[in-house]
Amino acid sequence: MKALKKFRIYFMMCILGMLIINSCEKTEEDEVIPEFGLLITETNDSTIVIEDGNTDTYTIALKSQPEANVTITISPDLQTTVSKSEIIFTPNDWNVAKVITVEAVNDTIPENYHTGDISHVSASTDESYNGINFNFTVDIIDNEFHLIISGSRTGHYCIVDPYSGADLAEPKPEVHYVGQLCMGYLSHKAIILSPPGSGTGIAVIYSCDALTGENVFQIVSEDDWWVMNIDGSPVAPKIAFAAKDAIDWNLHIHSINEDATGYSQLTFHEEGVECPTKVSTKLIAADYPAWSPDGSEIAFSGHLREINTNYAHSAIMIMDNDGGNKTVLYSEPVEEPWYRDICWTKDGQFLIFSVAEGSIRAVKVLHIGTKTVTDIHSQMEVGGLGVQNHWTSPIENKIVYMLISPGGSDLYIINFQTSGSNFTITGGPTKLTDELAVGHGYQQPVWAHWDGN
Repeated sequence: MKALKKFRIYFMMCILGMLIINSCEKTEEDEVIPEFGLLITETNDSTIVIEDGNTDTYTIALKSQPEANVTITISPDLQTTVSKSEIIFTPNDWNVAKVITVEAVNDTIPENYHTGDISHVSASTDESYNGINFNFTVDIIDNEFHLIISGSRTGHYCIVDPYSGADLAEPKPEVHYVGQLCMGYLSHKAIILSPPGSGTGIAVIYSCDALTGENVFQIVSEDDWWVMNIDGSPVAPKIAFAAKDAIDWNLHIHSINEDATGYSQLTFHEEGVECPTKVSTKLIAADYPAWSPDGSEIAFSGHLREINTNYAHSAIMIMDNDGGNKTVLYSEPVEEPWYRDICWTKDGQFLIFSVAEGSIRAVKVLHIGTKTVTDIHSQMEVGGLGVQNHWTSPIENKIVYMLISPGGSDLYIINFQTSGSNFTITGGPTKLTDELAVGHGYQQPVWAHWDGN
């Protein structure tokens, strides 16, 4: 019995020893193998930067402890720059994330939304951390990006991508009606003409957040002005507007800041102006203001009368942004046809305008230096449809305009080039929007610069 008992004890001890050995072997087999690599974490799972604007950051760490120092070489492409071109991790700080700041290269090329690539390559005497490659893409918003704002339907307007024609937004601000509109400074605000309420045809100026239509703000009062046309400055939060005053209904041009401060009257009834004919001339009315690309001048349509004969003229004029140095650039001995849709080419050398000729409004180009006038209307027509409400891009040689067809209206774009005093349309019109597909037409497009914010 004693022998049997000793055997049982011995046997159980052997079994227990085998279990311990097996347990140890199983633990070694199940041991987690370290994961080697770079741990790159983007802010909010993306990296987005703006040319000459917002930067963004991401962090780098290692996924496991190395046996030796690890050097990471960071190489962006030509679209971005980074705050560090090289970082080093040691076995002691391998898990301490290092912050990298990304900035967009501010070039002068219109690129719309585009991307950049940043590569990361590791080097180490630890073979597990030698030669690791990791790339990721940065989203870049171009500060040469521009937007088209277009009337759409009562109470709405559209923000249109000038490359794809897609509606980026269709805001509905809380105004009585969306009439003529333009972009404010850097396209942060939409500037809108609307009656202050029903039962009146008088329009005043409102602003709202351009991309949402929120934060509606009335800039001028219906007790002072009946506003006819507006344009936003490209260099400051300032508006030029043509309005009839509430006292004698004279139509003249004024300026005011987007926050309703800094009001100034720029043209005056019967003020003397310089005319190329050297005949004494007075300005009776002014309309359709258009800021120059550098914001230093305003072009406009003027109604003139010769002082001695009272002979009427319609004229395209320019003045300094404070109303000084009014000069007639182009004049015809007729009073009725206003020159409309006046806009500048991006180089500030040409004005494009429309004028009534029979049953159409012909589109023409005026070289400011030589006063040469070129008719481009026939090159912009499509299928006999009349051209309306043209506007130039602030950063490219392009014109957007509206064609009205039975049952709707769409936007078209046409390219041009300039050389000295020569203005040439290049290629034919390209249809930008499709009102049948989206279920609404497009009206009165205005092109403006946007800083991406």
